[in-house]
Amino acid sequence: MKTELDTHNYQDWFLDNLQYQNGLLTLTLEEGKRAAGKFDPKRFLVVFTDTVQFQIYDECDHSENYHLNRESGVIGRYDKSSLIDYLKTETILYDTTPGELAHFSVMTSNEFIHVVTREIPKVLNVT
Repeated sequence: MKTELDTHNYQDWFLDNLQYQNGLLTLTLEEGKRAAGKFDPKRFLVVFTDTVQFQIYDECDHSENYHLNRESGVIGRYDKSSLIDYLKTETILYDTTPGELAHFSVMTSNEFIHVVTREIPKVLNVT
């Protein structure tokens, strides 16, 4: 998914804040000082308005095939997802949640955030 965040590699973005309440997941990403080239880094909100499930991993803990079936960019959607497969076969989520679920991930320098949602995330520049 192409966004304004793609002006830098994911390693130049840092997760400043994460808030979750009633399906609303809001991530505040801040540009690293090295990437900003100044002391006034850019800040963006990545907002998932219909979060069904999310997981956070340390950037070093991802598997070797992390990018397999994933769009490029700081925010990417998976064409095929083992997380979705797991939710379909091992949980009742698909029986109790109407609508088509999608798997996205947001990559930052220190964390990877996986999100299962029915809505495409919104990216807002709040600099």
